[in-house]
Amino acid sequence: MPDALQSQAATLSLIIPAYNRADLICETIESALKQTRPFAEIIVVNDGSTDHTLDVLQKYIDRIQIIQTPNQGVQAARNEGVAAANSKYITLCDSDDLLDPRFVEILQSCLETSPDCDILYCNFIPFDEHSNYPDKFSLAPDWFFDGAESNGNLITEIPDLYVRLMTYQPLFPTGSTMKKAFYQEIGGYDSKFKSVGSEDLEFLLRAVSLGRLGVLLQPLGRVRKHAGNDSRNSMRQSVGEALIFEYALKNHPRASVYQDIILQSIEKRRIGAFNDAYAQGEFTTASEIFSLLREIPRDLRVLLKRMIMALPSLLKETAWRVTQK
Repeated sequence: MPDALQSQAATLSLIIPAYNRADLICETIESALKQTRPFAEIIVVNDGSTDHTLDVLQKYIDRIQIIQTPNQGVQAARNEGVAAANSKYITLCDSDDLLDPRFVEILQSCLETSPDCDILYCNFIPFDEHSNYPDKFSLAPDWFFDGAESNGNLITEIPDLYVRLMTYQPLFPTGSTMKKAFYQEIGGYDSKFKSVGSEDLEFLLRAVSLGRLGVLLQPLGRVRKHAGNDSRNSMRQSVGEALIFEYALKNHPRASVYQDIILQSIEKRRIGAFNDAYAQGEFTTASEIFSLLREIPRDLRVLLKRMIMALPSLLKETAWRVTQK
């Protein structure tokens, strides 16, 4: 792009919240610095890290802005970074994820052709130390983008996206790019969801209900998968999503239009969390989750698990082991 035209392109400020990421954040920053067109600024919010993240960041002191805060959680860290940004648009990236080298170039082009979009999310590829996985959108249900408007790589006006996201959620913070004014008008990320599974989902649903959202089909981010207990992680995500859906139903504009679907989604997440807790042998947690269900489930397998949990300890342990085979 000629210098004159590039100077007119939308400028993007990159916000990277970081907590104890000394081992990975260099990869993230390097991916941000190696863009075919530069970010206007790169802001790293060091959220009270107790490892040597701050020491690692010092090597980039001439190329990034570092904001040091006491530990408040990723939501507050994102908000701090956005408040300090000087560009019209801000991009978020988690401190262990990576951006495609053409990220800024492609986003600027999309923002130029669709300036009425308040927020854009991009497709991404999950990866770990062993391999890459299929891009997130390739796993979406066939109907997910039905009825949407398409302009090349950009998808907009997805019908009923608010509730479609309760069936399949392919939109993650890394790579999300939005007008700074829009971010602040809708209140940014809510710190009440600190440490809640799927914490970013509440902001996404709020953005969908209050603004115009676009989706880029091209994978422009790489989201890191960490080794861990899959059942425990799944339980945490399901519990968090149910909590967020309850909050959304009470607080988001027009959410009441979808009340029945939202209530069904809450029940589905809690039954899933119950099953995960039971599989872990966490019977107290499973009982607490079961008590939150609005109706007795019809699934006989769930009812059998509930009956087993009510048995005396020795019988319960034996019966539980049988169901895990």
